[in-house]
Amino acid sequence: MSASASSLHRPTVEWFAVTLLCVLLTLVSAVEGWLWRIDQTLYDGVLSAWTQPASDDVVIVSIDDASLSSIGRWPWSRRVHAALIDLAREAGARAIVLDLILDAPSLDDPGADMALARAIHHQGRVVLPMTQATTGAMLSGEVRPLDVFVDAAAAIGHSQVEFDPDGIARSVYLWEGFGAARHPQLSLALLRLLEPEAADRFPPPPTGEGLDHQQWQRANWLRMPFSGPPGTYTHYSYKAVLSGEVPPEALRGKILLVGTTAAGMGDAVPTPTSGLSRPMPGVEVQANVFDALRRGAAVMPLSPWVSAAVATVMVVVVMLILLYAEARTGLLASFILGASAVLLAGLGLHLGGWWFGPAPAVLGCVLAYPLWSWRRLESAQRYLDAELIALEREGTPLGLPVDEGGRTAADPLERRIHIVRRAAQHQRDVRRFIADTLEHLPIGVVVIDQMDHVILHNERARHLLRAFRNDALLSALRGLPWPTYLPMRDGLPDVSGFSGTRQFELSPDKKRYLLVSVADLFSESSNRPGRVIGLADVTTMHEAQRSREDTMHFLSHDLRAPLASILTLIDGYRDDPVLQAGQIPRIARYARSALDLADGLFRLVRAEGSDPKDFVELDLAGLVDSAADEVWPQANARGINIEVDTRDAEKEEAIIRGDFSLLRRAVINLLTNAVKYGNAGSHVSVSLKAEGTDWVIRVRDQGEGIPADALPRLFKRFSRIVDEGRDKPSGVGLGLIIVKTVAERHGGSITVDSQVGVGSTFELRLPLRGQTADAVGV
Repeated sequence: MSASASSLHRPTVEWFAVTLLCVLLTLVSAVEGWLWRIDQTLYDGVLSAWTQPASDDVVIVSIDDASLSSIGRWPWSRRVHAALIDLAREAGARAIVLDLILDAPSLDDPGADMALARAIHHQGRVVLPMTQATTGAMLSGEVRPLDVFVDAAAAIGHSQVEFDPDGIARSVYLWEGFGAARHPQLSLALLRLLEPEAADRFPPPPTGEGLDHQQWQRANWLRMPFSGPPGTYTHYSYKAVLSGEVPPEALRGKILLVGTTAAGMGDAVPTPTSGLSRPMPGVEVQANVFDALRRGAAVMPLSPWVSAAVATVMVVVVMLILLYAEARTGLLASFILGASAVLLAGLGLHLGGWWFGPAPAVLGCVLAYPLWSWRRLESAQRYLDAELIALEREGTPLGLPVDEGGRTAADPLERRIHIVRRAAQHQRDVRRFIADTLEHLPIGVVVIDQMDHVILHNERARHLLRAFRNDALLSALRGLPWPTYLPMRDGLPDVSGFSGTRQFELSPDKKRYLLVSVADLFSESSNRPGRVIGLADVTTMHEAQRSREDTMHFLSHDLRAPLASILTLIDGYRDDPVLQAGQIPRIARYARSALDLADGLFRLVRAEGSDPKDFVELDLAGLVDSAADEVWPQANARGINIEVDTRDAEKEEAIIRGDFSLLRRAVINLLTNAVKYGNAGSHVSVSLKAEGTDWVIRVRDQGEGIPADALPRLFKRFSRIVDEGRDKPSGVGLGLIIVKTVAERHGGSITVDSQVGVGSTFELRLPLRGQTADAVGV
């Protein structure tokens, strides 16, 4: 009892241990960020797959390679930028972000700074950038535009972008500054200028005390969604806008972001949507940030503890499925839940703007299956070892010899495989022995379990019931004409109240007779018994019984009647020798009738007992000629001419295997019937023809023919056809049954075609030499 409780308790403990291990790994990896690189890769993939369309009113004016070639080497005169701003103002541009660092005066043309400042002032909505000042590796302050430009600009903002540990730019701080985070991000400064209501969602941080005014301060971290890869926004070349190639209508109402995109000049950064293309220019990054802020589409990463909780729930669900489901279902559930974690993260990013790293959940779900499978495999191995040892001790079934060949393997796995191989072979031998024994039983067997399912059956049962599927066998058994007095259960006899086997003789279709045996089959695991049903075909026994009864009937009548008549004639004229001598012809006729009956019965018995193994090769042409010669005297007495046609035998020898005397008697019987029932002075023809794989003997007469309703009775024992207005024919009705028996014993057949008033044709078909034995099943 304690061993059983231990075996039940151990899997539960191991399940809790595996679950705890997977949950701990998931929690630690989620909180500590062990799988951050995988999470970032998944984040980039989801972000690239579910991008939002870029705003139509945001246009980038690129200081590209073509502009450098056309205008001249960098830096350009600030009068050029002033001209671009004036042109944009005249075209009706809504606002301009001049993403250029204007921290130093123009030494070669002092008036250019004033020209640019006037252009910025006249436009009214120009935003300028500022950045960090560095001394070596130390941040030492801020790099701001010249005061003249600050005074003319509508706003200034910082253009800093944050890089993750893998070097990808995914986020910005909305407020930064040296000593205090007082400068808005460049795109936020633009949004505050154009759409103050939307910008109110991102207020400046409180200026609390205790800040380190010698450090760069940051606040309000924002993870950016991107509208697409580099080049998603509308780009116009700087020189094309300046030269008028871009029509004013293309700039009217637009927000222009002017920045460098030429190779080696721009502050290009890799982004999640860059893929294998070039990095994204800083001015386009600012366009993406502006779009995200205006839409309020910032990405909010969930707390690591929230991600850990979601991952823990998924791991526990997987472990519960693994505990109760099959191995295949558990494997599928592990992959489905792992994929669900990725899908949940993607849907959260796309629909709700929040993100949690799915990698810890995927790790826990995928790791749960092999760990639990390992423990289950260990448990199964322990059980199999115990069962294999017990199997070895029990020996082999059915007294089969034990295979002791081969040396003992040192590897425990090899030893187990060797024992399993022998046990499996023994099991296959037993199953083969049972199956072969069942299939070769002379009676049909059907075994039905406690749930009324057919679990065993053999070929004989399928043949007798004429059903070849389990459900069809059960339906056929239920459809048998069981006696009405029997108690039934589920359509079959209930023999639970009887000991041993009960037998019933049933006739499924009035042509066959089955001896059916029914016995209960008990099982230790169920109180409801199954059933074993045996089926034996006793149709032949019935036919033999009926044949004996018919024979006894005709013996008692046809054979007894002539003998009684002979005795009556002898006794009746005993006192008058002269009259007694006059009765001799009648006595002879009665004696011949009795003799014919005895001869017919003898020939029929001989035909039925003929053995195809004793057949020899014979010539059908000579056989037909001999039979015709035998019948010629009878035909001649009635003036009937017999025509014999064996011309096909001249082209090919009509050789078959058979019994000469029986086949000759069959042809004689056919000719005798033709002469007996043919019209006097008519013709009887007998022909031998080769047709396909058969030799066919046809006997045709010119008699009155046989009515259609009488044809089925022709080949039955003691059956004679009596036409109205004709004398009763002599004989006892055994001639055609002898012909039929001889034909079937030789693998052939006998058929008749008759028309009333025209005559009858009997066709005896026999297979060629070498096919007779196969045809009769030898």
